[in-house]
Amino acid sequence: MAGQIPQSFINSLVERVDIVDVVGERVELRKAGANHMGRCPFHEEKTPSFHVYPDGHYHCFGCGAHGTTLGFVMDMDGLTFPEAVESLAATLGLEVPRERGRAPAAADPGLYEVLEAAGRQFQRWLRDDGLAQEAHRYLSDRGLAKPLIDDFGIGLAPSGWERLKTALAGFGEDKLLAAGLLARNDRGHVYDRFRERIVFPIRDARGRAIGFGGRIFKGDADAGPKYLNSPETDVFKKGRELYGLFEARRQQRQLRELFLVEGYMDVVALAGHGIGNAVATLGTAVGQAHFEKMFRHVDVVVCCFDGDEAGRKAAWSAVDAAFPVLAEGKELRFVFLPEGEDPDSLVANHGAERFHEEARKALPVGDYLLRHLQTGLDLRRVDHRALLADLAAPHLTRLPNGALRRALSSELARLSQTSPGALEQRAEVGRATSRRWAANQAPSSKVGARLLRHLVKHPQLLAGLDADVRQRLVDACEGELLGEALRYVVEQPDADTATLLGRFAGEAAYAQLASAAAAPSLLTGAALAAEFADAAERYLGESTRRQQAALLDSVRQSGSLEDLQRLRDALA
Repeated sequence: MAGQIPQSFINSLVERVDIVDVVGERVELRKAGANHMGRCPFHEEKTPSFHVYPDGHYHCFGCGAHGTTLGFVMDMDGLTFPEAVESLAATLGLEVPRERGRAPAAADPGLYEVLEAAGRQFQRWLRDDGLAQEAHRYLSDRGLAKPLIDDFGIGLAPSGWERLKTALAGFGEDKLLAAGLLARNDRGHVYDRFRERIVFPIRDARGRAIGFGGRIFKGDADAGPKYLNSPETDVFKKGRELYGLFEARRQQRQLRELFLVEGYMDVVALAGHGIGNAVATLGTAVGQAHFEKMFRHVDVVVCCFDGDEAGRKAAWSAVDAAFPVLAEGKELRFVFLPEGEDPDSLVANHGAERFHEEARKALPVGDYLLRHLQTGLDLRRVDHRALLADLAAPHLTRLPNGALRRALSSELARLSQTSPGALEQRAEVGRATSRRWAANQAPSSKVGARLLRHLVKHPQLLAGLDADVRQRLVDACEGELLGEALRYVVEQPDADTATLLGRFAGEAAYAQLASAAAAPSLLTGAALAAEFADAAERYLGESTRRQQAALLDSVRQSGSLEDLQRLRDALA
């Protein structure tokens, strides 16, 4: 297996790449003695204060931004360190070597070529296929003009089960399957994944197509759900990508804030009304990796959710995901749109100014957290003030030390009539107690123990499960060590055995996990992945039966009509 990039190659690459050429592709530079200078790409300025030095580093005397050639590429293009190395090496026509046995193999670069070819074919079909006129009528009705369609590379997947398969036959069936463009049914038949859909290319930070999103535009379409995204592949990880980020950065190199919306139609519709800094997740709940990516580019993220119950649940999940990465200087805000409106319909019916008007009402995350937790509480009562402290204090430990944590702690102390120090102590004690309890909870069944053993030895197996199955597993294992481990791998999709064990270092669970990691594994490859998927389904089945039994017992004891309805729903 491929692994880490040798340090010797990195050193050689940095020596061979001219930082002035790299920065000069993105910033207009002029000679200033032995150095170069220009306007800083990381903040707005009228007088150039951004200096580039031929020894391989840069420094802005205006905002303090500084770093090396690799750091500049990472910050400007939103790439990880390995991706930045790959990007620089490509400019020299070099292949990046890898050490053996220390990381998953690199993605097949040929997948990008296949996906780009598919994107061009979808665009051709939008121009000349038999469905093109109907597709254009739909896009026009949604307010999408040709320049916007071209800017986002929107295309059309036509009728028929093998149109794309035939058009791209030269790449081979296996490659098209690996790229997520084809699917295979239970009988082994391979067919086009996208049919009779408007197709939106999903691009990475370098502008390469890594997947597609498709939306039905005909009422009689037979292609399944209203929205369909590419499956996860070697180059497309739903839990880490954001639709529209490349387009937003291309339009505004010096992004200040991002609007996080729920779908790609919202992103495109907002762009069509001059709001080009919106992004969306891809069929998954917003996670920590999404916020890490957004905050690499901007200091302010505004989450725009529907004002219904689903929108409020999404907002609460966003708080949990964002708190660990809300470093000093980063802001998170929430705006809830009027009932029945989403960003797409709001700008279509009322214009961009109405959207900005709603955005100006956005609540800072600290205010949202405290307002949400106070719902139903009477803070004139001592017990309700204590309950507020118990509910909110654990969230403080998820925040990095800084101004937000201090301000939130101070306000919570005022509301609950206690001291910030007592709140911090209460939060730490509560977290430690929770972890000790979770660490001492063995998996609730043999299949749970099997899942934990596989997860510790091969964390990448979790990415092979459907996103819904992953979330159901996390929910079903709440309070157990398996649940803690699953949640960590979901939040850190690149984790390996060592980093997973490191998460539990110093805790009682460490010995159990280390023992699981050392256990011999008899399965590999596809057999191991199939075993893991089967164990996950078995565990979820057991969990459902346990929940139904608990509900039945509750109904027997309380006679609650609400519990009875929940039991009926569970058994449906």
